[in-house]
Amino acid sequence: MPQSKSLTDLPGRLIAILVFLAGIAMLCFVFMEAMHLFQTPVQGLNLPIPKGETAPPAANIGSALATYVMRIGLLGLMALAGSVIASKGIHLYFALNHGADAHGAGEKASPASTTQKNP
Repeated sequence: MPQSKSLTDLPGRLIAILVFLAGIAMLCFVFMEAMHLFQTPVQGLNLPIPKGETAPPAANIGSALATYVMRIGLLGLMALAGSVIASKGIHLYFALNHGADAHGAGEKASPASTTQKNP
């Protein structure tokens, strides 16, 4: 007894939805980290310097700036990875839907095979 298409594609669809949700979760994490990054001051880059304190050495400023740029770069990489994972989940989900339609009761002919050549 053949199973219906919806039952046979259920695990694939669930995996596709989970992949999509994992990508969205990664993007949410990136946005929360970005908000935290931009709300907290970086030690060594606190400007203006309060009266009575000396300016930090240039090496500390350079180190703090390099750390800050590295964190922004990592946020960019995480955002890219999250969006790619989410898009793969969407592509997987729609590929399963398209595959279920194409492998149904009868194969649909492609438009190229149904056209006739005119002499």
